[in-house]
Amino acid sequence: MAGMTPEQILAVLGQSRTKGEYAGYLKDFLESGEAGVSVNDTWPALSQKKATTVKQGFENAKDKKDAPEGAENIKIVKSNDQVYLFNLSLVELPAGMTEDAS
Repeated sequence: MAGMTPEQILAVLGQSRTKGEYAGYLKDFLESGEAGVSVNDTWPALSQKKATTVKQGFENAKDKKDAPEGAENIKIVKSNDQVYLFNLSLVELPAGMTEDAS
C-alpha cells in the first residue's frame, strides 16, 4: 500500500468540496473564543484554495438562515491571498472605524 504525504492529502482536500464545510469552520471559530484568526494557518486544507473562493465560502455560510449563532458578528477579510476571520463581538474597534470599513 502506498501512503500519501500530509502535503498530498492537503492538496487533494483543498480541491474538494464538502457541503456545509464553511459553516463548520465558522462554528469552530465562534466556539474558539478567539477574536481573530488566519484561515490559512488555522485550516491548512483551505490554504490550497484561492483566497477569493475561501472568502466567498465563509460569506455564504455566514448569510445562510441556519448559520451558527453569532455569525452576524463575523467580519471576513481577504488581504494578499490570505483570508482572516474577526469576531467583532470580541474586538473593540478604534473610534471612527466601523464594521463596514475594510
